[in-house]
Amino acid sequence: MVAVGVDADLVRALENERALNAILRSVVREGELETLLEECLDILLSVSWLSILPKGGIFLADEGQRELRLVAQRDLAPPLLTLCARVPFGHCLCGRAAQERRIQHAACVDHRHEIRYPGIRPHGHYNVPIRDGDRVLGVIVLYLPDGHPSHPAELAFLESVADILSLVIRHRRAVDELERVCRELAVLACTDPLTGLYNRRHFFERLQAAWAEAERHDRPLAVALFDLDHFKRINDTWGHAAGDRVLETVARVVRRESRHYDVAARLGGEEFALLLPGAGAREAAAVCERLRRRLAATTVPVEGEDGIRFTASFGVACRRRAVDVHDLMRRCDRALYRAKAEGRDRVATA
Repeated sequence: MVAVGVDADLVRALENERALNAILRSVVREGELETLLEECLDILLSVSWLSILPKGGIFLADEGQRELRLVAQRDLAPPLLTLCARVPFGHCLCGRAAQERRIQHAACVDHRHEIRYPGIRPHGHYNVPIRDGDRVLGVIVLYLPDGHPSHPAELAFLESVADILSLVIRHRRAVDELERVCRELAVLACTDPLTGLYNRRHFFERLQAAWAEAERHDRPLAVALFDLDHFKRINDTWGHAAGDRVLETVARVVRRESRHYDVAARLGGEEFALLLPGAGAREAAAVCERLRRRLAATTVPVEGEDGIRFTASFGVACRRRAVDVHDLMRRCDRALYRAKAEGRDRVATA
């Protein structure tokens, strides 16, 4: 009999180790958190020595709202998918586990079982909080046969599972946050913070790539430089905040009026650029003329005034007349200078 008991303890210890290691491996797995939690739930439900039914769920906590959100489940009754989609802290057994930060055991459907539905079958529960210190990250809900008492070995094992799930959740959220920050930094590295258009550095990177592509396939390519006429007067008259609103408005108009595959950028101050792949001189000039008219018809509201009106001058150059990217940009500069010299608020080509 002792040998049998020792063998049973050894088998249980080995199965515990297998399950905990399998859940722990989820920490370094890629994937959505909810998918990882579903896999962890499957591992937990497969532990043969636990006196649990083959169904359960995992909630994640929204501490700001003081509620639990069901994110993973196996074989829960359909009514529960709605009734338990969100459970307030302190409500029913799962909510009590979150609020009190300790395991809730029920041998049957008792007075704490506030969420019920027609046809509910007798059963018991382990409701295990997933904690990070004093914070509750979530709750595991497991179903027990009706009348099953609390078992110390089961409680100890489930607390170990909850500790590892806490690590899974914290790691996945840290990875998600790092990825979000990296995406934001990548955007900041290539965009102008005021207008959201590409910045000077990224524009010239895109221009170099577009030039190489156009050269390789002998396709047309055009670039337009434009800046706002008498922009200093806007800043001096209405202030820099109003000037910033004008620049933001220009960016919105440019995005709306240019083609979806054009590349718009703010090069600095009131100077903008537009890369027009596949456009020859005539098409590029037409795009800029449409943009010029739209800008001239735009008003930026200012307090106590009728609004700020402004115009822009454009210089356009095409690849077929340039020897390289630098020559293309020099031609744009000359065309822009000519547009200003001829009276501003116009499009000139080189």
